[in-house]
Amino acid sequence: MTADSPTQRVGGVPLKEFKKVRHDAPMISLNDAFSEDDVRAWFLRLENFLNRSVRPVFYCEPKIDGLAIELVYENGLFVQGSTRGDGFVGEDITQNLKTVDAIPLRLKIENRKLKIPERLVVRGEVFLTKKEFERINREQEKKGLKPYANPRNVAAGSVRQLDPKVTASRKLDSYQYGIVTDFGQKTHAEEHALLAEWGFKTNPDTQEAHSIDEVF
Repeated sequence: MTADSPTQRVGGVPLKEFKKVRHDAPMISLNDAFSEDDVRAWFLRLENFLNRSVRPVFYCEPKIDGLAIELVYENGLFVQGSTRGDGFVGEDITQNLKTVDAIPLRLKIENRKLKIPERLVVRGEVFLTKKEFERINREQEKKGLKPYANPRNVAAGSVRQLDPKVTASRKLDSYQYGIVTDFGQKTHAEEHALLAEWGFKTNPDTQEAHSIDEVF
């Protein structure tokens, strides 16, 4: 049996507790903006900070309402997955994330010019689709249990189960969107391209924009 065998997705024995994991770099959360004025004010602060006008290239990407995760690969194999936690230290949820089909257990290379890195740290989101959320709630109602309030809470609760078999039953999905390891990538678009080359699932609804108006 190899480390990337499909049987590894089933999950091991239930854990007694989650171990702590220190992130290579802080996992910082995003600031919210609720209107066009908020975004324009942010861009003005950016220009003031740089003391010059900026010709930007934005990368527009939908915010997935799930749970932020960090994945670590060594010589192409998935060896550790963790939650954000306080941004510096998270919880080791490797066993649970192995049950998520969208997270590769082994990196793949479509472009032969690329090599499998010795160590790769990427970040993304694990989430529950609305379709799967509705299925779970139907099961809840059949059992006479209270339906769950929203998909995010189910996703977050699913990956923090001590028994990975419970996580596997929830059929979670995942997109990866960032690379912590420095491979010379200069833009977010380049990060997405690299992630796709290594076999990660990325959000298809993304687009570059070259002005605030184009963003909107």
